[in-house]
Amino acid sequence: MSSSEIPKFLVSRRYISVVIAFILVFSVLFMFIYRPFSLAVWFSVDESLHFGFTLLFYIGAIVLLIISRVLMYSVQNHIELTPIAYIWWIMGENLLISLEYTLITVNYFPVEGVSTPMLATRALMCVTLILAIPNAIVSFYAAYRSKCEELELSQYQLQRLGEEYRLLENSKHHELIAAQHPTKQDVAPRMVNLYDSGGTLRLTLNIDSLYYLESEDNYIRIFYKHNDKVLSYMLRSRTRSIEESLKGTCMVRCHRSFIVNINKISVMEEERRMHYLRLDDESIRRIPVSKSYYDTLVTSLNTIVVPTAQSEPKPVVE
Repeated sequence: MSSSEIPKFLVSRRYISVVIAFILVFSVLFMFIYRPFSLAVWFSVDESLHFGFTLLFYIGAIVLLIISRVLMYSVQNHIELTPIAYIWWIMGENLLISLEYTLITVNYFPVEGVSTPMLATRALMCVTLILAIPNAIVSFYAAYRSKCEELELSQYQLQRLGEEYRLLENSKHHELIAAQHPTKQDVAPRMVNLYDSGGTLRLTLNIDSLYYLESEDNYIRIFYKHNDKVLSYMLRSRTRSIEESLKGTCMVRCHRSFIVNINKISVMEEERRMHYLRLDDESIRRIPVSKSYYDTLVTSLNTIVVPTAQSEPKPVVE
């Protein structure tokens, strides 16, 4: 992730609904705690009119947040959002929500001695304060998750590079024989380089540790194994670019959103006229196979060369 870009988890589809739900719950609790200390807070669950407008306000705020985050998600597919741009975006959300609160208060719950500009200013300050806490928590958590992924990946790469170096030092004779008598498996690259959308090399992985890749629009989530644990890393890149860089390897597209390591497939099964892949690690969910990629996948499976030293069977189609 570039230092000028916000944590990638903030613009992930999986986090949008979680962020909105967290903001909603936190703000409801905060407002009802804050209500006794303010003359302009009319939230209530007792009196029907107040409760009706309380519900209306929160529905309107949720709709605004959903529209805003969906737009943010769409925008980040085309440009990189910087932390400054993200803060201004959040301030725009705060402004719209405070305007909604101000309009309801002025029209239905006016406060004597408080002008509309003063009320709007107070509302903006209050909304900013309320939403600053959940937004900050979510941002810190997103940054933490991104750093954890990067640390795990760095540890993996250091270990794999050490293993590769030792392997090269101890197997020069075998490599010489393999070079004189190449096979399809021998010429396949063991290490793959993956670049981000800016063309910067972000990670180098051993093809044997790669399990599958899942597309999330402008991001690719890469699943790999390290120390007997399946980890993931989110890379900002287009699926088509990654697919091109993996040509000639055992990574094959099986779905619009998935690229799978065919050497990791243990079973391909059919359910309700849909095909799914089960990989050799039970902790990994089933991978769907779309009709448009089924024939290509089967052709790739039929070309797998299983080394005689291994006893693993070829993938079975149920």
